[in-house]
Amino acid sequence: MKLSDNLKNIRKENNLSQEQLAEKLGVSRQAVSKWESGQSYPEMDKVLMICKMFNYNIDELMNENIKEVNETKQAKNSINKYIEDFFSFITKTVDMLGAMKFKQKIKCFIEQLGIILFLILVFIILGELSNSILSGLLGGLPFKAYNIIYNILKSIYIIIALFIGITVLLHIFKIRYLDYYEIIKKDEDSNINEIEEKNDNNENKKIFTKKNKEKIIIRDPEHSQSKFLNGLIRIVVWCIKIFALLISIGFAFSFIIITALLVLSFLFVKTGLVFFGSLLALLSALMINFIILELLYNFIVSRKSKKNRISIILLISLILAGISIGVISIGVTQFDYIKDPQKANVLEDNITMEMTDNLSINNFNKRVKMEYIETDNNEIKVTVNYSKFYTVNIYNRNETINIDIFQDDSRIMESIRDTIKDINNKEILNYHSPRIYVYASKDNIEKMQQNQYNKIEQNKFKK
Repeated sequence: MKLSDNLKNIRKENNLSQEQLAEKLGVSRQAVSKWESGQSYPEMDKVLMICKMFNYNIDELMNENIKEVNETKQAKNSINKYIEDFFSFITKTVDMLGAMKFKQKIKCFIEQLGIILFLILVFIILGELSNSILSGLLGGLPFKAYNIIYNILKSIYIIIALFIGITVLLHIFKIRYLDYYEIIKKDEDSNINEIEEKNDNNENKKIFTKKNKEKIIIRDPEHSQSKFLNGLIRIVVWCIKIFALLISIGFAFSFIIITALLVLSFLFVKTGLVFFGSLLALLSALMINFIILELLYNFIVSRKSKKNRISIILLISLILAGISIGVISIGVTQFDYIKDPQKANVLEDNITMEMTDNLSINNFNKRVKMEYIETDNNEIKVTVNYSKFYTVNIYNRNETINIDIFQDDSRIMESIRDTIKDINNKEILNYHSPRIYVYASKDNIEKMQQNQYNKIEQNKFKK
């Protein structure tokens, strides 16, 4: 940085014209103009005068950037101010508590304790709500990924809650006590009180005593700003903005998903009213999602939101949501729910065998429901109903009927195409969920269930 640029910056920062600076230095305005344009340089005594006048050293004036020097000084002063304000806060608190009466201390303590308990209750409620929202948004992730993200967000929430709690508590304490109570020590002159009058040698003498007693009085404060508390508030605001940024990322993903669903909805255009209602519902969801994203963005960048526009978009989205619910409800009544196994292409596989003392049933696919049906027959019959998109394997090994049901991955696209076709035909076919039916007498059912329980316990013991 040139000396000429530094001189110009110093003059402008101090709101001085060239004439005013020239007058302070005892030179002409033309001389100052030449210094700033780099046509000439001031003499050493003038340089020293400038340094003394504006609190710079020669090296800063000649070689460094004055703007950067000022920013560094301001940063140091700001840090020092934070530290001084912190210790001043502690000192005032100690002085105030030392001068307060016992009842006032108890009142102050109970009030702060009540605020702490209230804040804890609020943060617990918010934490439970956030936990429910996170479970819904991240529930589809693998367990390890979910656990990592959950623990990270939980730690961030605890830190934010801690900062907010401390800041709110200190701020309320400041405005409730430090700003409203002040220790006043009367001047010595005003503390001189007459207590007795005597006659001594025909002269009137008055005996005075001094009272230097501290007391707390209520005052009407000007609510001076505390840099210590302001600094904490800024940290809390930034923590909240970071949390809002994380939430906005989730809504950004949901915006993308809703947009994708809006495009995919055209696959069901033949459903008529259901398609039209779904289209309106997705448009409504997009608009609400957009409003939330805009509000979060405006909060993060500290920009004022356009309330009128947001209100209009929200109103339109709610109207569309209401219309979509009505239209879909009318459209759904035109659908047929098909339970006929032949029309629904339901396949059946079964096994029949005699009951034995150790017979049990082992279902490998725990997601498939197994239903026991009582009969008068002593034989055990196991039937599996399933669609063509599943593969079923039933076999008997070591007095255990093993049932293995798994989806045929090679037919996933065929399943999707058939589902789209059925919906466009306004039919809902009940063939997607395999079912296991066990036909046996009541005694045999209880015995098989007990045998299965015993085998599970034996396997646990072996492990």
